[in-house]
Amino acid sequence: MTKNLSACIICGSENRKVLRKKIRYGIRRKVLQCVRCSLIFLEPLAGVSAAYYRSNKYRALHGPDLKKQSSPREIFNTYLPFQKPIIQKLEPILRPNMKVLDVGCSTGHFLEALRGRVKTRVGIELDEAAVKFIKRNLNFKVYSEPIERVNMAEGPFDLITALQVLEHVPDPFGFLSGIAKNLKPNGYLYLELPNVSDVLLTVFKVKEYEDFYYREPHVYYYSKDTLGALLKMAGFEGKPGNVQRYNFLNHLNWILAGKPQSNFNVGNAQPVLVSAGSASAAIKDDFNEFIRGTDSKYKQLVGKYNLGENLTFLGRKKL
Repeated sequence: MTKNLSACIICGSENRKVLRKKIRYGIRRKVLQCVRCSLIFLEPLAGVSAAYYRSNKYRALHGPDLKKQSSPREIFNTYLPFQKPIIQKLEPILRPNMKVLDVGCSTGHFLEALRGRVKTRVGIELDEAAVKFIKRNLNFKVYSEPIERVNMAEGPFDLITALQVLEHVPDPFGFLSGIAKNLKPNGYLYLELPNVSDVLLTVFKVKEYEDFYYREPHVYYYSKDTLGALLKMAGFEGKPGNVQRYNFLNHLNWILAGKPQSNFNVGNAQPVLVSAGSASAAIKDDFNEFIRGTDSKYKQLVGKYNLGENLTFLGRKKL
């Protein structure tokens, strides 16, 4: 049966409106919104497959450094230091005897951060260069087939994670079904993915950020409500949350300058107001303590209203 590309995946409605006609890099592609349930998605294109994520084009245009294409080693070194908040989020459920699968594991930085905390770590990744990097440098099994088709001797798993992955998936129900098949009856699913209610889009309404935000690899743009509806329909129990990881100075940069910072590290590290020059150590400490305190309060405020850049979900499949 031919899939109906015009129907909303959540409510089935074909009634949608056009929000935009261009996405990042000036690519002509419509951004649509379902009038009934408010799900936002890119204009569907026939023939989109996992091959896109195996191609050089994906890594050349979308990586942690906007000025150049990053190698797998550079991607690993960039993201590894920032896994601690995710580990802390999962700390209450982590156990030494757990088996963990990370779907869309990239260069393996999250699973490497889990080393010594769980019994078994397994990854799935479609990018061939990242898979080669993992096999050469890290000590866990990695598969290069989609979750819907792969056979893993290590399963079923106590915890399956998908970090910045669901937004890429053209068939979310097939993807979540593949996860459910590989999850133990009492196992956990943890997701992180972009939040279309991001404060820069919905409160500050930064046009340049909107031009940057919508991009070719992200086919769906979820809110707390639409993500919750999707997961409930897919047979998972739990409530979506949100988190703000980019710092206050990153948002000031967008609001005042209308452009992104040069790389992931700058926006995600602790903010620094005074880093060099003739200022005394006491002045540097006081100014930097001020901006760190401001950053913490800002993130709390953003989270209070579900406006963080990322949605989160920690739940289980229904029994």
